[in-house]
Amino acid sequence: MSIRWITPMLGTAPALLVKDDAEISIIDVRDLVDKAGNPLDAVLNKINLGCDSLRAGLKTVVCCDYGISRSNAVAVGILATYECIPFEAAVRRVLDSTGEKEIKVEPLEAVRRALGVDKKYIPHNKMHLLITGATGFLGGAMSARLAEQFMVYTPSRLELDLQHGSTQLDLLVSENEIDCIVHLANPRVYTSNIAIGSTLTMLRNILDVCVSRNIRLIYVSNWEVYSGYSAICLQADEALPLFPKGPYGDAKYLCELLIEHSRRSQGLNCAMLRSSTVYGVGGDRPKFIHNFINKIKLSEPVITHQYRNGLPALDLLYIDDFVEILFKVVDSNFTGNLNVGTGQIVTTKKIAEILCELSKSCNLISSTQIFSDTACIAINSKKAQNIFDWKPKINIEEGLRLILSNTTIKKVINYDN
Repeated sequence: MSIRWITPMLGTAPALLVKDDAEISIIDVRDLVDKAGNPLDAVLNKINLGCDSLRAGLKTVVCCDYGISRSNAVAVGILATYECIPFEAAVRRVLDSTGEKEIKVEPLEAVRRALGVDKKYIPHNKMHLLITGATGFLGGAMSARLAEQFMVYTPSRLELDLQHGSTQLDLLVSENEIDCIVHLANPRVYTSNIAIGSTLTMLRNILDVCVSRNIRLIYVSNWEVYSGYSAICLQADEALPLFPKGPYGDAKYLCELLIEHSRRSQGLNCAMLRSSTVYGVGGDRPKFIHNFINKIKLSEPVITHQYRNGLPALDLLYIDDFVEILFKVVDSNFTGNLNVGTGQIVTTKKIAEILCELSKSCNLISSTQIFSDTACIAINSKKAQNIFDWKPKINIEEGLRLILSNTTIKKVINYDN
């Protein structure tokens, strides 16, 4: 038999792999569904049957088609009831014993509700926020600013790996009475085709928990959802149709579609910020800025690009300005989409010139021809200005000056010589 024992007396298994045995009591939960909609009295009946079996001294095996979601969810209810332990502790015991990373949110939530262990919502003196990806550049800056007013939880990757399902998140949300999730996490390598699937998996797990527990979501998208446009200095407001190019743009585009679908079909409460390129002290992107600085400090030539449709240019938003608009959104009831940027683009050549001027250097600046087109997108922030009275405060010269003053030289050593 393929039984995974949670305790010496309680286990789960696929129904077709459990043989008839007089010493084993089978709790068949295949008549429940592996999604939302299970009657709570039917779920409670399965839990009570399991508990009665254990009290009778019988080895008890909960079975569904694959022995994973429905069976493990009901086993959580049996374990919590029979051993009188907290629901979250029972969830962790079942996961640890079975080796599973996840129990689907819907059947697990049905068990929770059937047992009546839903925590009563008590208004907090401070909003409880959970930030995913809090160890990154954006996450670190946002966590510090949001913690000034809110109760902020920043789980590590060990505590919360969103690629392994929604259960870890569901437990953290329950234990810390989370009101709002700010989702920043991305796969470590986020510009590959493989990353598209990982990005969607992570977001889907977030959405499952937000919808199930009626938690507000703040999602940070990116200007790259417009990166397929090749017009020079295109002003992108919220009404501009999305037109991505490349894996990262595609991933953000698909995430936005998934969010919109959840809004319409499941009532998701979500505010989405679509930002221009965010840069600043503590970050290493966009990479070319730091490469330029290194070249300048080493008195080496600075090489920029020339595309078929012109010089590449970006709308660069300093990290402090982006954190401030996100803070305003969190501290409001805003739902919907919000484009945030400076509304102006600056060419990479101009950035090289500014850096040389700030460094009082005279590096040679040249360009190399790239035989394709580039997107030069300026993010129109009028909606953010009208609703939140927000405007960027740090211009490109000041932002680059701040980065320069916090940058050390990285000497490239050629070990072949």
